Amino acid sequence: MNILSYRGPSTPGGVSATLSRVIEQTYDAQQWWFLHGSRLRKKTGKINSTEEVCQIPFNTIEGHYRYCNDFLWPVLHELPQYATFSEADKLMYQQMNKTFAWNVLNAPQNTESQKAFVNDYQLALTPQLLSEYSGSSVDVFWHIPWPRRFEDAHIEPLIEVATGLLAAEKIGFHIEEYAFNFLSFADHYLPGFKVDFQRGQISRANGITTQVVAHPLGIDSDFWLEKLKEESVCRRDSNILQLSRKPFVLSVDRADYTKGVFHRLQAIDHFFSVNSDQIGKITFLQICQKTRSGLSAFDEYWQQCKFLCDSINTRWASKNWQPIIWIDTPVSPNVLAWLYKRASVMLVTAVYDGLNLTAKEFVLCSKNGVLVLSARTGAWHELNEHVLTLPNLKPETISGQVKYALTVSPKSRKERMDNLKQSVLSNSLTSWWHKFGGSQETADKVVPLSIKLKHATRKNMRIAK
Repeated sequence: MNILSYRGPSTPGGVSATLSRVIEQTYDAQQWWFLHGSRLRKKTGKINSTEEVCQIPFNTIEGHYRYCNDFLWPVLHELPQYATFSEADKLMYQQMNKTFAWNVLNAPQNTESQKAFVNDYQLALTPQLLSEYSGSSVDVFWHIPWPRRFEDAHIEPLIEVATGLLAAEKIGFHIEEYAFNFLSFADHYLPGFKVDFQRGQISRANGITTQVVAHPLGIDSDFWLEKLKEESVCRRDSNILQLSRKPFVLSVDRADYTKGVFHRLQAIDHFFSVNSDQIGKITFLQICQKTRSGLSAFDEYWQQCKFLCDSINTRWASKNWQPIIWIDTPVSPNVLAWLYKRASVMLVTAVYDGLNLTAKEFVLCSKNGVLVLSARTGAWHELNEHVLTLPNLKPETISGQVKYALTVSPKSRKERMDNLKQSVLSNSLTSWWHKFGGSQETADKVVPLSIKLKHATRKNMRIAK
């Protein structure tokens, strides 16, 4: 199998970490194609043999990067106010997809029947390019949302992306909402395709059909449970040990406007303004690194968040305590597991998130913490019965749920966490891989969306001007 992704092993991001562990556990002569710096690379076998395939021009890499992050990322997360479209960058996006496809198709050891598994929005055009020149089958997994609302000006670029994806035999999404949004988009804007909502299928005039399925990504439970045993490293870190002396609320994400970091900081300020008895008693620990440096929307968001954090700490801090501890450097899985285990509360405030693996990691590692989870995360659809839900990101809503989480009784905490662990363990990383890979379980889980068809109108699929 040829596996294609933007990032490769040992790089930040849930997709790369997931693929690394999947390949380690399910070795089957895979070839993993990915971008590393300015080169296309390929790993063969059990992630131990790396080959540099070709050099990619700098302008192609930069244009593709901008198109993905300045345009597709905000549009696909229903945040068009951050979107900037560039025709030149779009051409580089197309070129990058062509580079991946051409090299996969012309690799000496590849055969026409060899299957391809394409990951995410950075390579959305690759399925069409692979299928046009090869008889091999292609599957796609889409790791972020597909939008329900978008602006008129963004329809044509999304049509190109959707058309590229529909050359695949199967397209996977984390939750039914994203799958339904994609089916609805095809129904409204791709006249050459016929959509069967009940079966979750999209067909072309020639009879070729794409199956659209919903399978939330699992996590490697053995990996995280093993990290819980490796505490010796953490015990040597006095800064980490100091955190365990007081209850703390943990958040783990990037300084990305889709993660709701600014909303969370506003809520922390509100929390101390209405809960003065908690001053000096509770700390908000934020593991949050800068992301996508060099892009103005992300750089400005980082600065806004840092400024607000500093002002909150200045307002509420005392001699021996500050309300927010912000760690903006990489944290090892060992340290993360240690913090997950001891956090009183895990706070996830995403504006819109494809899944959110950190919520699941917390569940596996936590002793008896409480998960406060935004309803706009994909993981909420799996875990919602036993979390405290954030229906919106108003400061008073977040603040109120944190306050309530801190007062949940030990018995209720244990019951909630036991149920959450059972839910997370029931959908492991390997089971996700096998389900999406075409087992009977997958065939049995066609997206049941026909009852929602009546809601898919042009009116509710656009953002009002």
